[in-house]
Amino acid sequence: MRVSSHLNVVSRLGTIPEAQYGYFTRAQAAEAGVEDFELARAVNYQQIQRLGHGVYRVAGAGIDLHQDLRVTWLRLAPTLTPRQRTHHPTLWVSHQSAAQVLDLGVFLPEVPEFISTRRLQPRVDAHIRVRHNGLDRDQWVVRDGFAVTAPVRTLSDLAQAGHDGGHLGRFAADAISAGLTTVAELQAALGRRDDLAVLLELADKTGTS
Repeated sequence: MRVSSHLNVVSRLGTIPEAQYGYFTRAQAAEAGVEDFELARAVNYQQIQRLGHGVYRVAGAGIDLHQDLRVTWLRLAPTLTPRQRTHHPTLWVSHQSAAQVLDLGVFLPEVPEFISTRRLQPRVDAHIRVRHNGLDRDQWVVRDGFAVTAPVRTLSDLAQAGHDGGHLGRFAADAISAGLTTVAELQAALGRRDDLAVLLELADKTGTS
């Protein structure tokens, strides 16, 4: 009976792990009626992995290139359902982390970066910018299971954060090449702060040097 009980933990979570690349939170498990001692037992039986405080993943779920970011994203809002995270988000991956998820440019964030509708006091190392009204629907997209700032919004955020022209130009060039946006849209997002043509030229020189 003990073996069948611990094996039942994953099935009792329903579609939550499947909708979150195999991940789930302690809060989500509790909502599904799974108790802490059952999670601990499932970890001991190697049915699930504990990846951080309150975040687990089903064993054998596969490689996730964004595991650290995803664990932080889940820890920041552990009670949200998968649908709430991507259909009615209050927390978005942003700035350099967004560039990585979008696979645009060559940004290497020191810590995960997010935009949130409310102040959070996480027990994680992250940079959270509060925007109480959230983001308009055309300012974010869903990529790899994340709600993430759209390319145009991401470039604007990166420029405002003071990143250098070469990195901004590389991001813009990748976004245009991938057909995700246009020169006109990116220049409008930059406003008068930066000349997109100059940024693209800088990116070209950096890439060929």
